[in-house]
Amino acid sequence: MEDNPAWYKTWFDTPFYHTLYQDRNIAEAQHFLQNLIENIPIKSQDRVMDIACGRGRHALYLAAQGFQVTGIDLSPNSISFAKKEAEKEKLNATFYVHDMRETTLDKVNIVLNVFTSIGYFEDETDNTKAIQAFYDNLVDGGIAVIDFLYVPQVKKHWVPDEVVTKDGIEFTLKRTFNDNWIEKNISFSHQGKAYIYNERVRALTLSDFERMCSDVGFRIKKVFGNYSLKPFDNETAERLILVVQK
Repeated sequence: MEDNPAWYKTWFDTPFYHTLYQDRNIAEAQHFLQNLIENIPIKSQDRVMDIACGRGRHALYLAAQGFQVTGIDLSPNSISFAKKEAEKEKLNATFYVHDMRETTLDKVNIVLNVFTSIGYFEDETDNTKAIQAFYDNLVDGGIAVIDFLYVPQVKKHWVPDEVVTKDGIEFTLKRTFNDNWIEKNISFSHQGKAYIYNERVRALTLSDFERMCSDVGFRIKKVFGNYSLKPFDNETAERLILVVQK
């Protein structure tokens, strides 16, 4: 056991994380995936890997559409939840605990890394290691989709201090932007015990991703600016979505 495990190893594995973010837009996520299926396109026989899959909302949706799906995540609790959902729905989906920086034994046609699931690492080179693993997990000619926040959009809608109540828990959120890190301090009490967690994601830009993708051998095919897959534009983009090919 690490003396001071990275924040994403602890926070993402708690039930409180899922309580706070329970209202995430499922319809929006499915709209995004359906657009990807049509625009990449993803073929019926393609094997898909969702890297940093969380509780599997994207992977389970794709499996329900008939794709052969693997989901990996660092959170044992999230993987356990996704496995149970797949078994309950009798879906062709496999889930297991795995670090995104390490290559898997599987070779797939499509890798997904969506909903800002990279950029957490203190060592900046670990982001390139993760993208290298995306590359190594693909068959020749395979496609990776990386969906990341768009920093100007985050700043445009910045709320430094916020209190939200979910399932009777009052979460106090304090956001800061320090040294190219977007940070969120989350504090709350539950059953008489106080908790404090932090989220940190590096404010990666398109040029950062272009450099990392070039370093590992990816060719950038397309860059989109939102979940409707409109072409990326610096002024109007809501997300930073890259489609890259091995």
